[in-house]
Amino acid sequence: MLEKLTAIVLHAKKYRESSLLVYAYTNIFGRQTYVVNGVRSEKNKTGMAHFQPLTLLEAVVYHNPKSDLQRLHEYRLWRPLYSIPFDITKNALALFIGEVLYKTIREHEPHAALFDFLSGAVTDLDELAQGTANFHLYFLVHLLRYLGYAPGNKYFFETPYFDMPSGEFTSFRPAHDLFFDTQQTRLFAALLEASPGQLAHIALRRDQRNRFVANMLTFLNHHFDTQVPIRSVAILQDVFA
Repeated sequence: MLEKLTAIVLHAKKYRESSLLVYAYTNIFGRQTYVVNGVRSEKNKTGMAHFQPLTLLEAVVYHNPKSDLQRLHEYRLWRPLYSIPFDITKNALALFIGEVLYKTIREHEPHAALFDFLSGAVTDLDELAQGTANFHLYFLVHLLRYLGYAPGNKYFFETPYFDMPSGEFTSFRPAHDLFFDTQQTRLFAALLEASPGQLAHIALRRDQRNRFVANMLTFLNHHFDTQVPIRSVAILQDVFA
């Protein structure tokens, strides 16, 4: 049946001669995969621009609940993006965020709060004037709440470590390797309380930023019981080098 929805593009790849497979997170069906016919043909000069990571679409789709592959019937920009497609740093961040979501979100059920968070985060990144280099750190930390892995307690001076398996701040250094050290735990706590507009005030060296991203991906891999590599990390490191 035909359904009208809004969607956030996560990833796209070539399909057959002139089509795409588009992986998207939607407001009414959760994660879905869509076939978009003819979008790579020579006659279609602008279609590919609609399927870059984090593009926000309004679409009419053929939805078959018994199929894993749906079809996009009509589409247009839902909220045009004014800086992400043209800013090399924001474009790299969009690629990274899209890949993280593509490899972590699997549910085909609607999650209104998650969709609102994701679409709002895309708008925040597009409008952000300062602090862009910290945005993916902020995003990963706040995403945890919607994935069900937010810290189980609050950070205090007396709890200077974050234990990944328990998901809690702790007063003692864990005996295993899956923890954030005191510096990274303070950063984690600061990002939990931060808004996008405050990111410019969090001063970080490149190595601190890279280590925090690595820790966050380890945390997600642990709780998702997987070891899926995020290839776009290397692109981000080059951009911020």
